[in-house]
Order: sequence, then C-alpha cells, then structure tokens
Amino acid sequence: MSLEIQIEEFLKERGALKVGFATLDSLAGGPPSADLTYVLPEARSAVSFALPMDRDKIRAYLSKQSHVAHEADNFDTNVRSSRTSKALALFLEESGFASKRVVSNTVYRTEVEGWELSMPPDLSHRYVAARSGVGSFGWSGNIGIRGYGSAILLGTTVTAAELVPTGPEPAEECFCDMCKRCVKACPSGMFSLDEEMSVTLGGVTFTFSARSSYLGCQFVCGGFTGLSRDGKWSTWSPGRFELPDGEDEMMKVFLDAVAKYPRWPKRTDGDGGYVNPALAETSLRLTCGNCQIICWGDHKLTRENYRMLKRSGCVIQRENGDIEVLPAREAAREFSAMKPEHRRMYL
Repeated sequence: MSLEIQIEEFLKERGALKVGFATLDSLAGGPPSADLTYVLPEARSAVSFALPMDRDKIRAYLSKQSHVAHEADNFDTNVRSSRTSKALALFLEESGFASKRVVSNTVYRTEVEGWELSMPPDLSHRYVAARSGVGSFGWSGNIGIRGYGSAILLGTTVTAAELVPTGPEPAEECFCDMCKRCVKACPSGMFSLDEEMSVTLGGVTFTFSARSSYLGCQFVCGGFTGLSRDGKWSTWSPGRFELPDGEDEMMKVFLDAVAKYPRWPKRTDGDGGYVNPALAETSLRLTCGNCQIICWGDHKLTRENYRMLKRSGCVIQRENGDIEVLPAREAAREFSAMKPEHRRMYL
C-alpha cells in the first residue's frame, strides 16, 4: 500500500472529507505563505485535508437563535484540525520522515513588520488545499467543496516525504455558482462584487474577489463591530462603529474600537472566546465568519442561509452584559435609550 493511500485512510478515519497532496514544485512561485520550508526546512510535501462544521449550529448562529453552539463547534473543529495534523505528523515520523503539523489558525510570521495588522500565516491552508484539489476557491476566497460549500475547516501537515502531488479540482467540480451572497453577508464590505485578484501556484492561476480592505475584516471578524451598513441586521457583535471608506480614517476608528472593547461588560450568553496573539491581552468572541459559513455549496440552501441572516435582527448589549437580539428599529431605539457612557463604548 502506497504512503499516499495510508495517509488518506488515516485522515478519513478521523473525519476528513477530502485529502490532497502538494509539493515544493506544485506550490512554486506562490506568495511567501506557500513556502513549506518556512514550517519545516527539509520539507518536500504537504498533506491537506478538510473537516466539516455542524450545519444545524451554523443555522442557529446565522438566525440569531444561538451564539455559543456554533462558536464552540468552530473552536472544537479548529482544535480537531490541529490535533489531526499533529497525529499525522507523528505517524509520518514513525515511518521515517521528518514532519510537522500546521496549527489551524492564529500562528503568524511575527518577523514581518506590522504583522499584528497584516497577520501573515506561517503557511496558508487555503493555498495548499486549492493546489492539491482538496477544494477550490469560491468568490470570497474561502475554500469549499461541492456538497459542503465553504462551511469547512482545513488542516495541513508538512513532511519531508516525497509524496505524489494531486492536481487542482477541475473547474466543473467547483462548488461556487457565483451567487456572491458571501459579498452581501460581509458587513465590512471587504469583497469586491466584480473585480478579481489571483494567485499562481506551480504554474496554475486561481482567481477570487479583490479585497477592498483587510482592516475592515479585522474590524468585523475581530468582534469590534457588526452592524450592517444599512442598519437592518448585525453580526453577533453589539458594536456599532461606522466603517469609513478611507484606510486612514478606518484605522482611527479601528484603534478607538480596540481601546473601548476591553471595557465592554462580560457577556452573559455563555462561556467562550479566544486569544489572538495579535491582541494578546484581550479575549475575543467569534461573532462573524459569515462569508465562510453562509455558503453550503447548494444554491437553495445558501439562499436560505442568507435569508436567515438578513432577517435575524440586531444585537445590543445591556450594562449587565446581557446580549439581546431585537428587530432593527427596536434595537436602535433601545440602544439610543441607554446611558450615554454605556452607549459611547459601542460607537
């Protein structure tokens, strides 16, 4: 039995949906975050795999019925990814090949100037997954699989083993039908509706939407703000900071929000949260991720997810930490009626 088949069986026994293999050659010419040797100097190959997230918990999250269930599932699946990657690395080392796991998230190239804002990963799970055919890029730039969409989490193990690379997914197998609801589900306006950007890996070019501002994504996905631009719905964040169009102006508002965030009352809707080394002294909550979880790779299901989100209402936070979900107009009235010193922390 080939090593590739052994690896695939090892990962599928642990819940992987798909498994693929990339090499130094198949990732050649890519950005720095496609360089396997950054993680393991003697690396020759990488193994990519995908794990599913719980769809019932995603819908409860999008419709504002439950925040903590999907938050916990997201964190647990990230932990599973990291542990599975480590288990595979140990398996490969026992077979005589130096190997190293790639942690699922929040590991950055801290030697890069300004890494706290740019957050350059040690290795891009997306690049390895796209080039090895585990999934394909959707318009949002998230990786997805037909039948699952982009509501998945990726894992990667880097190894000195010389594995046979698998090719990119054929265009006809792509999960994305270009409905672009991922764009409409993003309160930050990060994604362009029409303009493209691309990355070339091993001579293969992949395209997805151009980004207007990575800072806006950090603002919203960091949980600092969440109100949609039309004020009719929100993420699970009670923040109501307006997002200016200019990068300099947005930075000013972002820094103001980051300074106010630690003064928000402790949420009373269940335990949760995580620490990102880019803001190491602050416990953050998962409040968005809409661009990823909205898409289930089926037009009707994705449309229903988007409908749920748009009708889910707006989140506000009381002085005692209670999180309330209200219709947009009622939420605006209740927010306006709060004490000025409390209200100022959110805008």
